[in-house]
Amino acid sequence: MQFRILGPVEVSDDDGDLLAPLPPKAGRILAVLAADCGRVVPVDRLIDLVWGERAPTQARKSLQVHISGLRRAGVPVEHRTAGYRLDADPDQVDAHVFRGLVARAGETADPAERRAVLGEALALWRGSPMAGIDRLGGPMEAQRLAAVEDAVDADLALGHHAEVVDLLSGLVEEHPLSERLRVRQMRALAGSGHRAEAMKVFQDTRRLLVDELGVEPGPELQQLYRAVLQGDEPEEPSRRNYLPRDVGDFTGRADELTRLTEGDPHGVWWIEGAPGVGKSALAVHAAHRLAARYPDGQLFVDLHALPSTPGAALDTLLRAIDVPSVRIPAQLDERAALWRAQLTGRRVLIVLDGVSSAAQVRVLLPGAPGCLTLVTSRLRPADSQARRLTLDVLTSAEAVALLADILGDDRVAEEPEAALEVARLCGHLPLAVRITGARLAARPHWPVSRLVSRLSDERGRLDELVADDLAVRGSLELSFRALDEPARRAYRAFGFLDHPEVPADLASPLLGVPEREAEDVLDRLVDARLLDVTGEGRYRMHDLVRIHARELAEAETADSGRLTAVRRVVAECLARVDGCVERLMPAVSQVRGFRVQGYFGELHDHPVPPAERDAWFAVEEPLLIKVVERAAELGFAADACDLAEALVFAWFGLRNRYDGWERTHRAALDAVVAAGDRRREAVLRCSLGQLQYKRDEFTEAGLWFAAAGALYVELGDRRGEAIALNGEGMVTRERAQYHHALAAMTRARDLLAELGDGEGVAHSLYGIGSVQRELARDEEALHNLRAAGTAYLVAGSRRGEVLAVRGIGLVHRARGEYAEAEQYLRRAHETASALGDPLVSSYTAQSLAKACVRTGRFTEAAELLAEALPNCRELGDRFGLALVRRTIGELHLASGEVDRAVVVLRAALAGWDELDLPAWRARTLRDLGAAHAASGDAAGAAHCWSEAALLLEGLGSREAGESATWPRWSCAPVSP
Repeated sequence: MQFRILGPVEVSDDDGDLLAPLPPKAGRILAVLAADCGRVVPVDRLIDLVWGERAPTQARKSLQVHISGLRRAGVPVEHRTAGYRLDADPDQVDAHVFRGLVARAGETADPAERRAVLGEALALWRGSPMAGIDRLGGPMEAQRLAAVEDAVDADLALGHHAEVVDLLSGLVEEHPLSERLRVRQMRALAGSGHRAEAMKVFQDTRRLLVDELGVEPGPELQQLYRAVLQGDEPEEPSRRNYLPRDVGDFTGRADELTRLTEGDPHGVWWIEGAPGVGKSALAVHAAHRLAARYPDGQLFVDLHALPSTPGAALDTLLRAIDVPSVRIPAQLDERAALWRAQLTGRRVLIVLDGVSSAAQVRVLLPGAPGCLTLVTSRLRPADSQARRLTLDVLTSAEAVALLADILGDDRVAEEPEAALEVARLCGHLPLAVRITGARLAARPHWPVSRLVSRLSDERGRLDELVADDLAVRGSLELSFRALDEPARRAYRAFGFLDHPEVPADLASPLLGVPEREAEDVLDRLVDARLLDVTGEGRYRMHDLVRIHARELAEAETADSGRLTAVRRVVAECLARVDGCVERLMPAVSQVRGFRVQGYFGELHDHPVPPAERDAWFAVEEPLLIKVVERAAELGFAADACDLAEALVFAWFGLRNRYDGWERTHRAALDAVVAAGDRRREAVLRCSLGQLQYKRDEFTEAGLWFAAAGALYVELGDRRGEAIALNGEGMVTRERAQYHHALAAMTRARDLLAELGDGEGVAHSLYGIGSVQRELARDEEALHNLRAAGTAYLVAGSRRGEVLAVRGIGLVHRARGEYAEAEQYLRRAHETASALGDPLVSSYTAQSLAKACVRTGRFTEAAELLAEALPNCRELGDRFGLALVRRTIGELHLASGEVDRAVVVLRAALAGWDELDLPAWRARTLRDLGAAHAASGDAAGAAHCWSEAALLLEGLGSREAGESATWPRWSCAPVSP
């Protein structure tokens, strides 16, 4: 029996005769089962894929009925406890046969043979795959496109340039933003003698990328253009090899190497094992042996050395394959999609070293065939598709061989029994063997038996350990005991801070000694191989060494010294961060006073120069986060809270560094709750509300603000209550609950006015004016926004002034007073740009661009939107991204590019739906209706306008009463 799901679902019997066509639902069920043939598909997954959100209440019963129908047709569907299983081999399903052929083609060096195999694979396709199930069909379509691109590459390698020109033209039309397809199209045209057309492809591509995305073409496309322009033969793109140097004394692991190097050349190998077992060494050694099979590049990412986020790792990988930073999106899903797209059609080897969680690695795995990923981790694989390779300790013979590689065969041969005993006492763990071997190599006068005696005396239970890290601890203990007392104290201090990397200028407060003395002590740790120098003035501990150092620190009986060391570091960090706050927001620094309370020690004079602020925070952010977390763990709740809050004003809030914001505040919140510090608990809850507001998670933000407000009321803290009310007002404003927002912000204004908090009053007035604009209470809005601007000016908040001026411009724009609107919006944008605030300048650029659209100045509008779009992407601002996209849609509509307007407005609409913002959905539907009307789609326009009118009337916004005049707003030519 054969199952065909690469097109309309078909089943043929053993004689090759087609069975009767299946009902649509039965076909979808069979497609899901065939895609996972031989494996059980859970019932819930079947229902989700077949029916989606429209699953009937009796979906399980309906599923059983369709399964029975499949069985009556002779399809071998088996019932299992967890679900259903198609009893078939992969070679009975065309999708699996397709993948196998593509894999075989990838292993073939001869382009003619590779083209023939790919042709056989592509011939299996008969139409839209997987019975129209997008979640299954989408990945298959991507694999098909990759196979087509591989086939084109083979044709180009064979010199068949003219034969693929038409095919590539069609593919480019389907995927206009694919630079890889454009590269192939240019090569085909240039190779077939059409140089002028090849250059036009580049020019069209550049125009499209700049117009749609606001970015220039990538380096490969630009390099190819220059070659064609100069009449040169286009060179193949360079291949990048980022693998570390191979391990020179690699020993053993023969079976594991065979599995890695002779198995399936695609997919994921997950190499797991205890710390120090040699996962990284094996992965790097295998990667060097495999490198020739992956000509498009070999990439290595040390996840120990990066912030523990998938986004940071994706950034590293994309840069490694020459994607310019300006083209790397801020949103994780967009960044992952770009990564997968860049790998489509390539054969790349990727090593992900030191994975600490399934979430960290999931988005890093390429979706395209032709790539192999080697993952090293202490964890078991969460991805059931990954092939698992578990490393145990070395055999006795392998451990001794490793020792001999380090010491020399002669020295081991002199004391074979002692060498065996050293290997045993190290637990046969590679890292432990390497460390002990290095110590013996550094002391050629020591007999091997002397180290046996030391290991036996210091760790009597080492012979009981198998895969635990106690053998590593024993080896590290030897190095530690060789240190003098100041170096031991420094080692323990690093352990107590528990961060892998520390700048040299924090070593002095950490150790409690003058800077020169601290540097000398750290040099001794470097000499002992317990600390590494990683660039100018930075020290790093390997994670296993750090764990050992922390254990020693926590085993100390005297707590006061180690606690004081951490507090000195907290005080230093807080002083530097507060210095940045003081320069940026003097009123905030004055009110909050970020200082470690009760700390009277001397602070080192290492202020962060203003010009280096961003670079300093970018480098030190992981350390600052760790200092907050460590202070919280050790019970310094107030210190943890104050440093976390200072970081919001100095860095997290200005650069949308949401992960660090959340980590520090949740750690500090746990500490202040445990300490019973209700005031700081309220502060942190309020800040977490602000975080979720900036993340556009408005429901969660409202919960945080409400909890903070209740605490402030309980404490009688009126200023705090007002801050929480302002937050509540912002959230309800975005959710179009305008009267609720107005009440909250008015109450906040009154409280802050009584307290004489000028900047706080300004925030409230700005919010009140913004809500009044939404309610068409324009004169009141202008009054309050002007008052806000004055209050911000008095408080010295340039950023606040920009917001107020922009708000005034928005009121004038809403009233159709475009000259006045442009005056205020241009002033706001120029000030925001001068301040170097990318977030605010994105919004001022968008606001001014919209005014330009309304007055017909389309070129300036396009330039402003091209400035705003990449900023929103880089900052991860989902609201801003949807807002800019909507305005781009309005620009296309006003300039007569109706088809483009529809595409971009739909993208904006999806953004508003993701954020659950009905008012913005309604406004975008209004614009989309205008686009449909301009294209002659009266039904589409009526549908959009009808839904928009219902939404706006329910919200009571200013547009609700203007629906009769929407053609005036549509920005598109509308027939009388």
